Amino acid sequence: MGVINNMKSIVFILAIVALLPFEVSSNETSHRSVLLSRLDELFVESSEQVEQLLTELYHLRQSVEHVAWLTNRVERAVQKVQLDNDVLVRNVSLLTSQTDNIILNQQYCANHEALKNLFFELTPKCLGNQTVPPIPTPSIATTTEAAEISTIPCSPDNFIVYERCTQAPPRSGVYRLRRQDGIVFSAFCEQELFGGGLLVFQSRLDGSVDFNRSWSEFVEGFGDPAGEYWLGLETLHQVAPNATDLVVAMTNFSDVEVYEQYSRVWFETERTNYRIRIGERGTGTAGDSFYIYYSEDFSTYDHFSNIAQRACITSLASGFWHHSCNTARERNNLNGIYGRGKGAKGIWWGTFGNLTAQNTSPLKSVQMMIRN
Repeated sequence: MGVINNMKSIVFILAIVALLPFEVSSNETSHRSVLLSRLDELFVESSEQVEQLLTELYHLRQSVEHVAWLTNRVERAVQKVQLDNDVLVRNVSLLTSQTDNIILNQQYCANHEALKNLFFELTPKCLGNQTVPPIPTPSIATTTEAAEISTIPCSPDNFIVYERCTQAPPRSGVYRLRRQDGIVFSAFCEQELFGGGLLVFQSRLDGSVDFNRSWSEFVEGFGDPAGEYWLGLETLHQVAPNATDLVVAMTNFSDVEVYEQYSRVWFETERTNYRIRIGERGTGTAGDSFYIYYSEDFSTYDHFSNIAQRACITSLASGFWHHSCNTARERNNLNGIYGRGKGAKGIWWGTFGNLTAQNTSPLKSVQMMIRN
């Protein structure tokens, strides 16, 4: 406001000076000098006020920009709080559901223990002096599906059934899962590597399980999910009928660890011999030795579609989605015979180590996993 008043004064003085005649007396000259001097003072004062005003505007602009930055930070913080709240709500819902299951299972365990005690209490009374035969203990089945009828320790974790590995706790281990048809099965969930949520459907660790099995055994599954095992082709189809990720992790006997990951992988029904579908080439550190199998039927020594598959099963000693048995680099034999010195019949990955020729050096461990 002071700058505006000064400008008005300057304009007024200039107008007076302009109206004065060119030829003036000494008094008028003195008066004009006073006006010009006042005009200079006003110019100086106005200049200072303008500079001050510009400085204030600069600081005001900085303040506005800082407020805008703070507002943006607040908005992002609010969004994060909302996201965290959604995650918390989901976790609380999952925790509530698991708590209910644990309570029910604890009640079941308590009733089971009471019933067992009652049985042993009443048995001598019913049989008198007769010798009581031992209660037979069910044997543990060898397949993952048959394992559901085996004796299971009375622990709450053993009774919780998850829909998929992504819903299981964030630690790797064996969990009970449910197929699409409602059948419950046990499988190993890899929760700590490759983003977690991976269902291991094939595991080679020590050679304790023979993988040159019949068609029915590959369909049903065999082995122990906590060690070496094959999940089962029907279960594999049930849990991955639509496109998902497949990860193959492997280690050689020099303890070199590599992996290869494939996107858009699924498994068809028994009508097409559980044909595998692979939509994209692999990415990772092992090299792509699996994409070439992108539309192959599964075959075993007692179930194959053509002579070429039969030849592969014989030369590779394994059931698999066999493509061919030639010496091309992009081949593998992940269901082969475990151990060193097995040659082409052993467990190998053709592009391991990025060699120029097919690499049939034996692998120490292999896990095939799907995102579930």
